[in-house]
Amino acid sequence: MRSPLIRRIPRELLGEWKKYFALFGIMVITIGFVCGLFVANNSMETAGNESFEKYNIADGYFNLRDEATDKLIDAIEDEGITTYKQYYKQVSERIPNKKNAEKSDIRVFVNRDQVNKICLMKGEFPKAKDEIAIDRMHAENVGVKIGDYIRVDGNNMKVTGLVAFSDYSALYEDNSEIIFNAITFDVAVVAQEGFDSIKGATVYQYAFTYNDKPKDTEDKKLKSDDIVERLYKLAATGGDEDNPDFEHLNEVTGYLPEYLNEAIHFSLDDIGKDKIMGEVLLIILIAVIAFIFAIAVSNTIVNEASVIGTLRASGYTKGELLRHYVTVPIIVTLLAAVIGNVLGYSCFKNVVVNMYYNSYSLPTYETLWNSDAFIKTTVYPVLLVIVINFVVISGKLQYSPLQFLRRDLSKSKRKKAIRLPRWSFLNRFRLRILMQNVTGYFTLFIGIWFVMISLSFAVGLPATLKNYQNHAIDYMIADHQYILKKSVDADGNKITTDEKSAEEYSSRILLTIDGVHVDEEVTAYGYTNNSKYFNLPYDVDKYEVWVSEPFADKFSLQEGQKITLKEHYTSDTYDFTIKGIYNQPGIVAIFMPNDKFNEIFDYDEDHFTGFMSEKKLDDLDEDNILTEVTVDDILKMVRQLDHSMGGYMDYFSYACMAIAVLLILLLTKIIIEKNTVSISMLKVLGYTSGEINSVFIRLTTIMVVIFAAITANLSTFVISEFWKIIMYEMNGWFTFYSGPKDYLKMVIMVIVSYLIVVLLDMRRIKRIPMTDALKSVE
Repeated sequence: MRSPLIRRIPRELLGEWKKYFALFGIMVITIGFVCGLFVANNSMETAGNESFEKYNIADGYFNLRDEATDKLIDAIEDEGITTYKQYYKQVSERIPNKKNAEKSDIRVFVNRDQVNKICLMKGEFPKAKDEIAIDRMHAENVGVKIGDYIRVDGNNMKVTGLVAFSDYSALYEDNSEIIFNAITFDVAVVAQEGFDSIKGATVYQYAFTYNDKPKDTEDKKLKSDDIVERLYKLAATGGDEDNPDFEHLNEVTGYLPEYLNEAIHFSLDDIGKDKIMGEVLLIILIAVIAFIFAIAVSNTIVNEASVIGTLRASGYTKGELLRHYVTVPIIVTLLAAVIGNVLGYSCFKNVVVNMYYNSYSLPTYETLWNSDAFIKTTVYPVLLVIVINFVVISGKLQYSPLQFLRRDLSKSKRKKAIRLPRWSFLNRFRLRILMQNVTGYFTLFIGIWFVMISLSFAVGLPATLKNYQNHAIDYMIADHQYILKKSVDADGNKITTDEKSAEEYSSRILLTIDGVHVDEEVTAYGYTNNSKYFNLPYDVDKYEVWVSEPFADKFSLQEGQKITLKEHYTSDTYDFTIKGIYNQPGIVAIFMPNDKFNEIFDYDEDHFTGFMSEKKLDDLDEDNILTEVTVDDILKMVRQLDHSMGGYMDYFSYACMAIAVLLILLLTKIIIEKNTVSISMLKVLGYTSGEINSVFIRLTTIMVVIFAAITANLSTFVISEFWKIIMYEMNGWFTFYSGPKDYLKMVIMVIVSYLIVVLLDMRRIKRIPMTDALKSVE
């Protein structure tokens, strides 16, 4: 025989359709977005992993000072690797007819057909001397389309195609940079004739693959460590360590194995982390919604206590009633999961894909069915709703039939009511309402905290970038920092300048071997006596150094502590003692006197790397300058992050406000429904709607304002810790910033969301009839 309780389910859904529709809407959006995230991530991650074989990504590359001779190449390949020429020229890129376009650098390669192949996204590869194919992501950022002309090293070249380099899925100009830069850095491919027409200096880069493929990352590291040491020795001896041949001598100027190449791995790592974050957010939000379901059903049980008592007395078991009251939340969750999955594979997947293509230079991909996405966005929510509702509702059904009939559903057997302060009647009534709805207000607190955590990121990221941008000049040791190719010119004379503010300095890149981020790049600086740019003493012992404040913060370093750093391309290590913490923001670095620098790193006494200067050094020969570091170089990271994520933060803020409206609406509705009889009684006693609103609405308003103020601080702390975890995985260090204006903005956004709810709550209170109090058996 069919249970009569089944007929109550449609009636309950229709009777409370607004509440269930709101819960349904939140879950559809959440499940849909997370499903889209899982599907897009899995599809793009699979395409990225397959690209290693599809595009034959090399095991690494090394740069030489000069083009290698055949003898040197043969000696290098005898070490168990195969080399491939991957020469490039890095020159200026300008976009005609766009005055506001920023100055860019473009790294131009000849088309590759063996390793690190290139994916043609649109158009065709260049064939003529004046044709070029540039990175798709950079082209979108600067507004270049196929058929447009750009100036490359002063030459007008026609863009014939948009491409994605397999070894530049994230446009890192230098592997040590905090973030990639697809705005002022570009990679491109030209025909050989076009490459020869560009006047810039050729960088002799050689990609290599191992003849015996490594088994895993650890094996890659071991092979890489062996190869880099052999490369240095072979280049320095011309390929014959026993009988150095000066005709074949060379020098390794750069080396990077594939497993450490951020340009290859950053996008894939980021996609993987996003999947984990999406899963966590899904579980948290569904858990909050499950508690809302449980509270709503518990409130229904209280309101229907006499009906439940009658059913229990008529022979219905606790299990039957438990299954009945859990059915509606399960049905709503299942429907939301099904529709959310459909939207995930259609709409939301494309949203996520566009977000990734807006940040990374990814190759084409194919949408794949993801069973993991279906399980996590369907099974997880349903299980969470079932478990939480079973636990909460079963606790509410533990009373005897007689207790239900008497509406005696309080576990507390207090004989006397809690004595309240001698306040006015309405104030005491407010306090009593607060005490009776502790669970509801606690859930409201959790809901607001969840929204506030999301808002902290949406508001805090732009504020952090803006703060970094405003203080960028403080991160520069000098307005102009020149790095020379050598400290002597072609005639062997020491390079000098007439600029009075110029000062010699030395620098060298080292790596950490332990701590929160192994292989973190640390710049070792050597400064002159009485330096204008380094306010540090010169008379210190060998191996005593000062560490920059960001270095100390990131690795929890203290004065007197010992640190070990290693060479970038060899296994040589150096043990330093921290003399003190130097207040130099923005960089991870150590500082020591220049004479100690030259002694430790085995340089000549008068060696230096370049010049610090307050003004541009126009008297330096361009041929002697390796690079110049300016404020624009510091700001590249800010521009890229702002471009990749800044635009989405406004939309994310509005989404958070929408979720806040729905969550607060649901929770305040439950609180009002729970107190329907009390509200009706106040109306019977002659209180106006305005006075009743002052009891319930004012109390909830006070609680929302208090919760918003508390959670604004708590959420900023949570996001700050989360930000540290992100920075631990990257080179460099800067802290998350959220100022007083940002706190106020977050609180106001939650209060504005609540004010929208207030209008609906006032209408709901006004529609409660006085007859509810007269019907009550209490």
